[in-house]
Amino acid sequence: MTSRDGEFSGACLLFDLDGTLVDTAEDLAASMNFALSEAGLDPAPGKDVRHLVGHGARRMLMRGYELSAGRDASDEELDRALELFLDHYQHNIAVHSRPFEGVVALIENLRRRGAQMAICTNKREAMARLLLETLEIAALFDCVVGADTAPAPKPDPAPVLLCLEKTNASRAVFIGDSDTDIRAAAAAGLPCYVADFGYGPVTQPENAAAMFSQYADLQPVIEQSLRG
Repeated sequence: MTSRDGEFSGACLLFDLDGTLVDTAEDLAASMNFALSEAGLDPAPGKDVRHLVGHGARRMLMRGYELSAGRDASDEELDRALELFLDHYQHNIAVHSRPFEGVVALIENLRRRGAQMAICTNKREAMARLLLETLEIAALFDCVVGADTAPAPKPDPAPVLLCLEKTNASRAVFIGDSDTDIRAAAAAGLPCYVADFGYGPVTQPENAAAMFSQYADLQPVIEQSLRG
């Protein structure tokens, strides 16, 4: 893909999805708890669910079983729970999910000035695309790489490198919300700017290029980074 003309031609912003671009926790929790309820289990506490997001649906359900049943789920239980989760989530993907304040404006501004945009997520690619389309923001992104798109999910650098390959970016930054994002970006040689309002965990914030609390504050930082 050829970069657009403009001040930031050749540059790319890579976004994690859940907890960074879009606040998806409530819809993910509803689908996880639907799967748990179908297994005769109580819902996982809402305050715990937020931090389960970002490692893929199967790992989220594994932790959900631990919280609700007080034990590990069998492979058969997880397979069934995952099937129920994905079906429910597909049909309820954006009941409450919305982009975080200011992120769409930032993307639109930098796209007009030549930058490309990529999604680099541990969500399955089809689900990530469905979410973006449902929220009517899919057209803002030049590529979408999910956990099942690259040979390995984050924190492996493979998804990050695939985004760079697909966009032919000569310089880039990563925007995420967790240690997983920081590690994946670092392994690919990119700075990672981390949303402190995301799902985390962020146990080593000193390894982030910077932490930020709102997208309005992030834009000038990214511009400086992309200019070198």
